[in-house]
Amino acid sequence: MKKESKTNILNWKNCISLSLIAYGLYIILWLIVGDEDLTVENGGSFMAEMLIDFVLCILFTFMSLLYSHLLFRFIPSEGRSYKRLVIYTCLLFLLNNLMAYGMTEAYNRLLESSFGEAFYMKNVYIYGMIATFISCIYSCAIYLESYIQANDEKSRLETALMKEKEIALQSQLQSLKAQIDPHFMFNNFSILSELIEENPTLAECFLSNLSKVYRYIIQNLERTVISVCEEIRFLDSYLYLIKMRYGESVVVHIEDSLRKEKKSIPPACLQLLVENAIKHNGHSPDAPLSIDILRIENHIVVRNLLSPLLSSIESTGLGQKNIRERYALLSHQEVIIQKTDRDYSVSLPILNNTH
Repeated sequence: MKKESKTNILNWKNCISLSLIAYGLYIILWLIVGDEDLTVENGGSFMAEMLIDFVLCILFTFMSLLYSHLLFRFIPSEGRSYKRLVIYTCLLFLLNNLMAYGMTEAYNRLLESSFGEAFYMKNVYIYGMIATFISCIYSCAIYLESYIQANDEKSRLETALMKEKEIALQSQLQSLKAQIDPHFMFNNFSILSELIEENPTLAECFLSNLSKVYRYIIQNLERTVISVCEEIRFLDSYLYLIKMRYGESVVVHIEDSLRKEKKSIPPACLQLLVENAIKHNGHSPDAPLSIDILRIENHIVVRNLLSPLLSSIESTGLGQKNIRERYALLSHQEVIIQKTDRDYSVSLPILNNTH
């Protein structure tokens, strides 16, 4: 509301302009009414009368604007409803008429002139009504202007705040996505290292396909969200590497409907969950690890049967923590993790494409 405080009702240039307008309205009213009592009789000077009228118009206009200034100071900006503005107008009218009454009484008592009573009892109240009319319009126009300026400033600040929040959100997301690159490469280089010792030919083929998959993940990590069908295509490429490494020891079932789903999830989430399931569960051709990826209502569920390793691998928790934090920045929906004696599942909310 700072814009409003900069608007001064008592701006002297505007006061003079409004006084001239008030005097012009008085002259128009005088010509329309055409009442002889409004003119000075008994040989009075017409020019002197006009000068007195002008001085009184200036006085009443300035005083009316002063009353407006004081009344607006006692009406809170947030409370200036139309009802309070009506009350303000009534108070301004009352103050101007009290001023007219006080001036009339003072003039009559000081000069004790019946001429003064006949002249001022009519004209002074006319000045008060014209001044009330002019100052009400002017003050309400200033209030409206300041109100619009305050709303514009509020909108500007809200827009700036939204931009700052968006920048902060993107920065956090970029930071979280940056964690995936080393995580992905570290785990796959570990696999590659094992393959080099066990089967150099397979290792060479694995490295060739790894470069293609890694190029794909770099391209898509630039995005905040990715459609489910695109994520499934990336997962297929990753599962090709897994099949090269583990053969029939790891079996992943993907529900067909997900391959056509256009709504979104954060990129690389499914790959991280599959990677964790393989890392923390035992698997062999005779006892393959089964991982199911299916849709339940508005969630994608990644579920695997528990097959604990003989020697447990210490978990950094980076994968699931990363997924949870990205979802927290993108949506109010939470990632649901459930563990039973038989299986382990993670439910990822499917997001609208507007994220």
